[in-house]
Amino acid sequence: VNLAMWVGCLAAFVSLFTTVVCTAPVIGRITPVHRWYLWFVHYPLFRLCEAVDWCTGTNKHGYIMHLTAPKLLGYGYVTPAQMDEMCSLAIVRNPYSRMVSIWGYNRFGEGESFKTFVRRWKKLMGPYLENSEKEEWYTPCHLLPMFEFTHFNGKQLVQSVVKQEELKYLKTKEGGEKLRQADSTVSNLPELVRNALLGMPHTNRRATFKKWYDYYDQETMDLTYEMYHADFDVFGYDAAIEQRPDLTSPKKNRRAQLGAMKFDQFSRNSYLMSNGQRASHADLFHSATREERLRMLQRSSTMALRQSLVGMNKDEILASVAGIRHISFVREESSESAADGESRRSSKKDD
Repeated sequence: VNLAMWVGCLAAFVSLFTTVVCTAPVIGRITPVHRWYLWFVHYPLFRLCEAVDWCTGTNKHGYIMHLTAPKLLGYGYVTPAQMDEMCSLAIVRNPYSRMVSIWGYNRFGEGESFKTFVRRWKKLMGPYLENSEKEEWYTPCHLLPMFEFTHFNGKQLVQSVVKQEELKYLKTKEGGEKLRQADSTVSNLPELVRNALLGMPHTNRRATFKKWYDYYDQETMDLTYEMYHADFDVFGYDAAIEQRPDLTSPKKNRRAQLGAMKFDQFSRNSYLMSNGQRASHADLFHSATREERLRMLQRSSTMALRQSLVGMNKDEILASVAGIRHISFVREESSESAADGESRRSSKKDD
């Protein structure tokens, strides 16, 4: 009876904690709670319930839909060969509009103003802005710029990128046909992707009392641009807000200018060659997979488990507790990937 009572109390506590306390704003913005949740709920529960048969499934790294393309490759949920054969798609949106949506989802109730939220969001984004940390332990996925989900070292991993603002043109098949030849991200899409987007309903719309651009003043505009300036460059969004001529367009600093130089222009169909044939990006996918796994391996061997627990540093635990099951396996995989890369390069030289 006592054991049953304890188990019942524990189950009730976990249920209440994860559904009432661990809401998106709490676990995403309060770092101690976020890390406690990762340790005692996220990693053990998701590892036990791992299911990768569906795009909404869970795994030991979290929800599959929360993982970036490089992580999907590095963690082994998608192989380079599969990535090279499939039609992959990412939908992006204006970073200013996205920030308003992030505020609506992650704010601490109605009392937290947009300006206060943006200031706090930038502070929370510190590990990424200062050290490019993309791991969930340091930077919750909602903080990441959109290009981190689609690109690797400036190269586009996802086959097709579509702007959310242009999905309206695909509400009907007739509307999509009219834009096939127009300069739009919904034109020249792979047939499979375009047909999947036709008539897609917008079911998670969040009601607001005013337009997204009316929430901005000069400070919040500058802060948002500072956090997500790469998204403006990569996806071709204007740094100015057309509907707000009273606001001055943020200026790109030297660091942002240098960072923008390494990115290729995004493509609505990056696999399409000039002759109409599908191009292979196998080398890029193998490179992303190898680098992501080597990075995880380096983290796993940096410090002892005891030191990581004392320092609350998840780097080396990623591969052992919530990451790769066997380090030796990853070491072998990395060696094989490197060997494959060398053989492919040798074959090309011989040809």
